[in-house]
Amino acid sequence: MERRSRSYLQLIKPGITLSNTLSGVAGFFLAASIIHYDFTVMATIFFGTIFGIAFVIASACVVNNVLDRDIDKRMKRTAKRDVASGVISVRKALLFAGVLGVIGLSLLMLYTNTLTFILGVIAYVWYIVIYGIAKRTTAYSTIIGGVAGALPPVAGYTALTGRLDAGAIILFLILFFWQMPHFYAIAMFRQKDYASAKLPVWSVVYGMKSAKQQILLFTIVYAIISVLLTVFGYTGIVYLVFSVALSVYWLYRGISLYNKLEDDKWARKMFGASLLILLAILFLISIGGFLP
Repeated sequence: MERRSRSYLQLIKPGITLSNTLSGVAGFFLAASIIHYDFTVMATIFFGTIFGIAFVIASACVVNNVLDRDIDKRMKRTAKRDVASGVISVRKALLFAGVLGVIGLSLLMLYTNTLTFILGVIAYVWYIVIYGIAKRTTAYSTIIGGVAGALPPVAGYTALTGRLDAGAIILFLILFFWQMPHFYAIAMFRQKDYASAKLPVWSVVYGMKSAKQQILLFTIVYAIISVLLTVFGYTGIVYLVFSVALSVYWLYRGISLYNKLEDDKWARKMFGASLLILLAILFLISIGGFLP
């Protein structure tokens, strides 16, 4: 029973589910700084939103395990995943995904609004279908897949506001451009794995040098986008100062180590920095609207 429980937990890709859910939390609290509800109402919407987002993401990850099982078998890092290795059958995995998806979308429908529900459906389909096709066919798959990864904070935000405004768009852009250096770095230090699976990620198609350049380029774009929440009045000077400091740190790491480390080691450093940046910026977004 313990082995099986751990197996099902791994199907939802806990790291992906948690990080995307946290981005939904950040979006929700940014909206809470401008939209005021009774505490009980706010708590109810928060419950439905965050658990709805979490269950939808978890369901999509399980389906991804099923659809990618042949790819996973060809990659050393993923060969032992439970669907790929046969520990969990395709039928049981899909049933698990179905239950998670129904719960997640039902929560969004019951506790949020039509717009947020639609965003949940779009993210689900985009990740499974659009990104699923793109990752097998084009080096631009990371950019295409980034759309789904950038929607959870928007859903958290619209759950309270019920509208797509400048705040929602900026949240989308912040998470979208954060993903590019993060996932390009993974594609660099796992280049051989992706090549063996015949996946056309950027580092495989265009080489490591080009991937490094892309990472720095997208880091610069992220730095510019991240300050827009203050420019448009959603956050104050505290958010601005710390978000700039984070971007400077990320860029400094990339530039200072650019010619000092081997490509895969440089990529791992940038990947590690990206995780720190994500946690910090989500925290800043969550509190930024309540601070001067």
